[in-house]
Amino acid sequence: MLAVAAVALFLILGRVITGVIADYQWYAALGAAAVWRTRTLVNLVLRLTSGIVATGFVFANLYAVRHSVVSLVLPRRVANIEIGEEIPGVYLVAAAAVIAILLGALLTLPSTTWMSWVMAHHGVAFNESDPYFEADLGFYVYWLPFESAIYLWALIAVMVVAAVVIFLYALTPSLRWERGSLYVSHYVRRHLVVLCWLLLLLMAWRYRLDAYRVLLSGSGPDGLFTFTDHRAAIPVSLWMSIATAAAAFVVLFFGWTGQLRVAVSTLGALLVVAFGSRQIAPVIARHFAPVADADLRERPYRQVRVDYTRRAYALDRIERSDSLVFPAVANAPGTVPVWDPLPLEQSLERGHTVEGVAHGVGWAATPLGLTAVVVTGPTEEGEVLDAAGSPAAPREVSWSATRVRASMADDNGDPVLGAPGMSTASRPLPPVLVYDSVPGYALVLDSIGNVAAPALESGFDRVVQAWSQQNLRLLSLDRPAIRVLTRRGVQDRIDAVAPFFVQGTSVLPVVADDSLYWTVALYDASADYPLSKRVTVGDDEYGLVRHAATAIVNAHTGRVALLPDVVVGPIAQTWMNEFPQLFASPDRMSAALLAALPPAVDGVRIQADLLARFGLRGDSSWMGRLPWNGGADSVLRDGSALLFATGGGRLGCSQAVLDSTDRLAGALLGTGGRAGTVYWVPLEPHGQRWNSTLDEMRRELDSTAAIPRDARIRFGEVRVVPVAHGLALVQPAYVWKADVPPTIARVAVARDTIVTTGRTLAEALGVAPVASTDTLPLSAGDFRARVKELYTRMHAALQRGDWVAFGRAYDALGQLLGRPPEP
Repeated sequence: MLAVAAVALFLILGRVITGVIADYQWYAALGAAAVWRTRTLVNLVLRLTSGIVATGFVFANLYAVRHSVVSLVLPRRVANIEIGEEIPGVYLVAAAAVIAILLGALLTLPSTTWMSWVMAHHGVAFNESDPYFEADLGFYVYWLPFESAIYLWALIAVMVVAAVVIFLYALTPSLRWERGSLYVSHYVRRHLVVLCWLLLLLMAWRYRLDAYRVLLSGSGPDGLFTFTDHRAAIPVSLWMSIATAAAAFVVLFFGWTGQLRVAVSTLGALLVVAFGSRQIAPVIARHFAPVADADLRERPYRQVRVDYTRRAYALDRIERSDSLVFPAVANAPGTVPVWDPLPLEQSLERGHTVEGVAHGVGWAATPLGLTAVVVTGPTEEGEVLDAAGSPAAPREVSWSATRVRASMADDNGDPVLGAPGMSTASRPLPPVLVYDSVPGYALVLDSIGNVAAPALESGFDRVVQAWSQQNLRLLSLDRPAIRVLTRRGVQDRIDAVAPFFVQGTSVLPVVADDSLYWTVALYDASADYPLSKRVTVGDDEYGLVRHAATAIVNAHTGRVALLPDVVVGPIAQTWMNEFPQLFASPDRMSAALLAALPPAVDGVRIQADLLARFGLRGDSSWMGRLPWNGGADSVLRDGSALLFATGGGRLGCSQAVLDSTDRLAGALLGTGGRAGTVYWVPLEPHGQRWNSTLDEMRRELDSTAAIPRDARIRFGEVRVVPVAHGLALVQPAYVWKADVPPTIARVAVARDTIVTTGRTLAEALGVAPVASTDTLPLSAGDFRARVKELYTRMHAALQRGDWVAFGRAYDALGQLLGRPPEP
């Protein structure tokens, strides 16, 4: 048994140690070793310190319990004789030490406290104070979370120790229920009084924290900080903190000297005062308020919320401009997408236009129009390599980026392949090793060191990776060119490198310089920013959210670059000062990649929601909202980013904003590129009613779309398109049938109160159609590639018996042959 226990302990410790080493090698391969060192060192110091303090505290209490026990006698039977055997006192002390070590190991600070510690000690000041405590806002964002974590740890430690002590005393005659009353010995009483004193001091600490936390969540509607919070809640918390600390020492003195009536009376009075003050103080504050009218009394506090909300979510950085809108509606057909991401992916996959599975839809803005970039590749089984460094399954499908005219559909409603000016629809990509939500790890043959992953260069490296991955076959790979690629999910990889940022929900692909990149917007976020409106991002609630950087992940090498925003806030600046090597300089990045970066979609939605409620600087009153109905059917509401090409040739996204009467008040327009900017495009006077316009668009689409009997019509997301003299609403309708590629049935456009439909966006707008790819001049090489592509589509359709797809490819080939190639 000892041998088995020793082997098990050796394996567990070996797994922990090799896991730490492998983790460091992973960070070092990505150039983020500083993050690993800071996280590990700070966590080690914090957890070791808290563990030692907790162990000492537990041992001191257990040692006090041991001294209350004169002797511990356990019965022992020898033959038919039962003999009491006394346990030596040394054994009792040793048992107390072992229990203290075990509880101390459990009562340590959580592993995420390291970020709070770094921010508390190195946070860049906001240089802005709150109007009530006159403390820099960095105190709330940096120090208050760290102090709250310390308080919570101390409270848990004292309560756990108190429960253990009471349980142990209950096993002895010193604490027992006797003749209908509780008997407590003199020694036990003093011990419990000391623990009660500690709990009262912690309660006083809690009152102090509550005084500051009132600014984070007030008693008004939606957490508004109110007059009673200012004049009653804060003073009550501060005075109760002082009173509780004083009561703690009163209880300690009289409880220690045996005057329990005074100690108990003090505790009772404290509880009465605590409950009564919280109920009576607001009434007194309102009664003696200098302003009797409640609305006038609360008006300054509502204005404070408006001001702090605008700063917390960078609403003051929103610009009013019409320079990036379309100069006329006629320019929209080539730049506004009529395809939603999900129908586009299914149309290409089910129609066998692309090989493999779609892993994401990106967008590219060119001077000639908008292009959707559909990234396709094999399933996970074709990507994982076995222990010999060979593919675990045949890689029959390679990764590629298929370009689609996102703003067009052909006469049959199918996607039009190819970008403006190019006929070759697909571009082969380097092997994609990192993509969204991929589990497990992969072994990659990389002799030149491009892939950011630890290499199996020595026997020590093989032992570390084999042990940490629990795969003994890695020990036999004596080839330094093999690298172990872990954390292959895009968001997992970013979260490991930059855990101090909050990630956006959209993972958008960007193809630039013949390489595939995954882009994710990163945000400063703090739940402890005071006086602002709280918003929910994911499962957490925050009082400050600002776009801070864009994470760019090379899909082949796995390298992560953080491109900071042009203007960063104090939180982002703190981490830039702490880890400068993580943040990329735009001067060292490709111009094509910088120009192709998408806008921060989640940030635009959050800003639009708050702009609808609080307006921009200079707006005296504003009571709007976002539309709850985006117009899309539930099957198409997957949260995918839907971008378009702005008038300035950059990618953009828009979010409609309604006024209090459900009329369209304007749109918030976010642009991408290196200097992403957010613009407010107002509609003056306010336009059509949102829901009635959506109903009218659906009726027109239902009445004009030709739908087969065995198919259904599905409605896509409504696009809000800023134009020179207002806003236009665009909505596509799809022919939806099981196991058949979806096609565009009709497109509706609403301008003011007029709704028009057409087979294409150009037809719905009543303008000349945009030239398709097949009408553009082709070089000899592009001509051959286009013929080969159409032949492949015809051959695939013939094999599966899809005569409709065969006829479409046949017609396209006939049109192509009627256009001779350029010499």
